[in-house]
Amino acid sequence: MRQTAHTTKSTRSATALKHRLRICCLSVFCLLGFVACEQAEPTSYLIPKEDRSLTMPAPAADSAKTKASAPTNGSMRILPGMQAAADEAGGVTYTVPEGWEDLPASGIRKANLKVSDENGNAELTVLVFPGDVGGRLANINRWRGQVGLDNATTDDLSKFTETYSISQHPGLYVRLEGGAQSILGGLLPFHGSTWFFKFLGSSGTVLGNEGKMKAFLDSVQLEDSHH
Repeated sequence: MRQTAHTTKSTRSATALKHRLRICCLSVFCLLGFVACEQAEPTSYLIPKEDRSLTMPAPAADSAKTKASAPTNGSMRILPGMQAAADEAGGVTYTVPEGWEDLPASGIRKANLKVSDENGNAELTVLVFPGDVGGRLANINRWRGQVGLDNATTDDLSKFTETYSISQHPGLYVRLEGGAQSILGGLLPFHGSTWFFKFLGSSGTVLGNEGKMKAFLDSVQLEDSHH
């Protein structure tokens, strides 16, 4: 009987121990499951929008063209081909007014004269360009800007221009009286090119030599291979 009672007591102790172990295991599993659920909770992230823009490199400048268009004469840009056109335009002959200095032609200048007096200095340049170089009004307004005058309109031209024969061809005489400086000039369309005769300088010198400027224009003879 004692052995049986001892065996029964041992069995009960073993059963109780197993029960406690089950409870502990269930507790551990529940705890792990809770932690897992905590960690499995979804987290939101802000992903920056992908920049799909593409910056294209600027085209490399043509160095030859850049160099060709860089020089300027006054406010007129010397474009590629103008020098060649000036060389092919033929020569010009003229009579140098008394008291004026005739300087050597250079670059696109077909002639270059200077005069100095008690009023100041002035310079006469003779240039030729292919085509009309923007048109008569644009060229005159360019000159007007050089002596501080506002742009004119076509209706204004009769106030400071007149028809004028240059080298036996119909041209235009321009008189632009500015403040400190003035311009007397001639424009001549000639076989697909335009000749420019610009007398620019101190107003007193320029306007005081207007008679000599017109005498110069009267003496001009352009080489004409078309006749």
